[in-house]
Amino acid sequence: MPPILSALGLLAVVLLVMGGAYAFTRWAGRSLGAGFPGGLGGSGRFQVLDRAVLGRDQTLLVVRAGERYLLLGSSSAGLTLLAELSREEGEQWRPAPPAGGLEGKKPSDFLALVQRLREKK
Repeated sequence: MPPILSALGLLAVVLLVMGGAYAFTRWAGRSLGAGFPGGLGGSGRFQVLDRAVLGRDQTLLVVRAGERYLLLGSSSAGLTLLAELSREEGEQWRPAPPAGGLEGKKPSDFLALVQRLREKK
């Protein structure tokens, strides 16, 4: 077989693999991660309301799970429950209603939240 046909065959296989990988990631992004558009959000009973990156592999998350609001620490070792927020604190993290609706409270920043939680202890 001439070398040019071998090169074209190899190119066709590489393109087929790349096309398959692209199609799979598009499908997986829609099907498997449907509850987390852009890494935040969610729907149903679980929703990530906000996230703050503290360092490499270290993140603070405010999460709504059902009617409970949780402050979680995420690291390479796993998730840690740092505090359960009161309903009033959790409601501050709710997304603002659509334009034309009632004005929502602006979510407080993580630093203020962590300082309030330290004062409670």
